[in-house]
Amino acid sequence: MEYKNIICPVDGSDLGDKALEDAVYISKVSNAKLLLVHVVEKWYKAGDVATHSPEWETIHEGWRGEGEDLLNKTKDKLEKTGFKNYEMVLREGDAAYEIVGVAIERNADIIVMASHRYSPLGKVFYGSVIDKVTKKSPCPVLWVFR
Repeated sequence: MEYKNIICPVDGSDLGDKALEDAVYISKVSNAKLLLVHVVEKWYKAGDVATHSPEWETIHEGWRGEGEDLLNKTKDKLEKTGFKNYEMVLREGDAAYEIVGVAIERNADIIVMASHRYSPLGKVFYGSVIDKVTKKSPCPVLWVFR
């Protein structure tokens, strides 16, 4: 299969870094564009208590800044290795919904993402972003475990 667009969600975790390594490898062998996606969920999850006050705007800007910083650190890591065939995408909202949205918009061929191992009880309380992405994705999802 010929890949043109690969999506790799970036969350800053060690396991997420392993998924990134795999996504970079696939990108290199297929010459596909790697789309690094980070979703800022905090603002979305704070929707019930957030207001349009200056204080909340400052908090919101801080959360977006954290996401931008994470993407920039990832960019720096990739550029140190000489890899440059990537694009950064910052979104806000529900992580699974936004990842699938980018996949649809960019006609992604594959999503490469880390599968954090929650206990069955943890999945009940936290849900599983990778489960939701896999169920709604327009393309295959490669689960990375290590």
